[in-house]
Amino acid sequence: MHTNGSRPLEDLVHWNGELSDLIRNARRGEPTSIVTFRRGHALAAAEKVTAGLVGPSQLVDWAQAVHFENCVDVDEEHQDLLTQFLVEISTPELFEPVTHEVCQRWLGVLQTSMASGAEAAEH
Repeated sequence: MHTNGSRPLEDLVHWNGELSDLIRNARRGEPTSIVTFRRGHALAAAEKVTAGLVGPSQLVDWAQAVHFENCVDVDEEHQDLLTQFLVEISTPELFEPVTHEVCQRWLGVLQTSMASGAEAAEH
């Protein structure tokens, strides 16, 4: 069994498991390395809501936990987009309530971003 200091954080950004446990474990652990938050993480989290696996309020809690975790680094290449996602989702009182429609819109934005990124990589 190997122990990895960043594992609880990786589980959090990947949303692997029960959210309350993930947040508690991430806060309790002493991370030894930085975990990078990428578009795929945001996409998967928004998909959990649109698929009905979690409620919008859980997405808000998850985004807050990820956004305020010091050892989570936002992917530099897509920093503006990902920071906007985390800020808007984690503070619905400043933007708009997180709903299925909001998640659908973010899925579209993230999927478009990933598709255009793939095309750019091919040229």
